[in-house]
Amino acid sequence: MKRPELLLLAGGIRPGSLNAKLIGCAVQAARDRGLPATRLSLADYRLPLFGAEALSIDEVPEALALKAMFRRHDAVIIASPEHNGSVTAMLTNALDWISCPGEGEAAQAYGAFRRKPFALLSASSSPFGGLRGLSQLRQILTTVNAWVVPEQLSVPHAHRAFDATGKLADPLLRTLLDELVDTVAGAVRHEAVEGK
Repeated sequence: MKRPELLLLAGGIRPGSLNAKLIGCAVQAARDRGLPATRLSLADYRLPLFGAEALSIDEVPEALALKAMFRRHDAVIIASPEHNGSVTAMLTNALDWISCPGEGEAAQAYGAFRRKPFALLSASSSPFGGLRGLSQLRQILTTVNAWVVPEQLSVPHAHRAFDATGKLADPLLRTLLDELVDTVAGAVRHEAVEGK
């Protein structure tokens, strides 16, 4: 069985983002395990506000390209900032576009998400580590038929969580991140066996 290919992204693009640092740690954890890992930045996909204009996804090349990235990978790991107890507008907008069926796709609604394993991370300077936002993101992804693994990782006081090299300083957090990468990769293998 081929090694699962992972797509990893942060839900925001703010310079110095704690969640960008966390997704960088997840990319390294995946590569340490010999897993192909692609890091994606939402900054590379300039998407119009979903629903603001009468556009189909077939008229938005950036949305089609982003959807193709999700389709091409076996599992997705998202590090999501918490904004007002929810997910960022940028991440919500991207997920809305990815879930939009293209021409001839009506029978494959949510095809870029269906039964694809997702793992969720968050980092926040707050003592709660972005947990409220993860709850909202889990609900969104479940609604579009993604398979969100039960385990998740939130990093509280994240402004103090990374060492000078950008790695998680706490050995327990590093272990939990490693285990989450193992879990989502294992979920891909499980789905491959179940789907036969």
